[in-house]
Amino acid sequence: MSVEQTGAHCARHPEVAAVAPCARCGTFLCSECSELVGEAVYCAGCVVWLRQHGPPSRGVQAVLALNIAAIVCFPMCGFSVPLLNVAAAASGLWWPPRERRRIQQGQGPLRGARQAQVAQGLAVVNLLLLGLWLTAVLYAWSRGAIY
Repeated sequence: MSVEQTGAHCARHPEVAAVAPCARCGTFLCSECSELVGEAVYCAGCVVWLRQHGPPSRGVQAVLALNIAAIVCFPMCGFSVPLLNVAAAASGLWWPPRERRRIQQGQGPLRGARQAQVAQGLAVVNLLLLGLWLTAVLYAWSRGAIY
């Protein structure tokens, strides 16, 4: 007489008890088959799917929105310090390269690569706008328009 095992078993290894279901497809996984991505457990097929179709980084999306807002609001700053452009340029030159490195290492979704490139390009545009603003302020100061 044998003892019948109860409970869930791994889909790939039926003799092994499952430790967790896949967060995307629900397949039962043993400790050998489960892959931890973030705080969720996925099977190998779903990890490949997430790499191709996963959502882009929220941080890069925020940096992209900040850079667009800074470029749109730049003409309104006049001779006041364009702090939004400073913040946008700094974050755009720091965050997107990190995200692109994560994507190249296989830790981020491929869909975020284009957004990271665009955010980094807009950060360079913001940096050029800051240079233009600084040139205008120095020119006005040298002509005596600003005391």
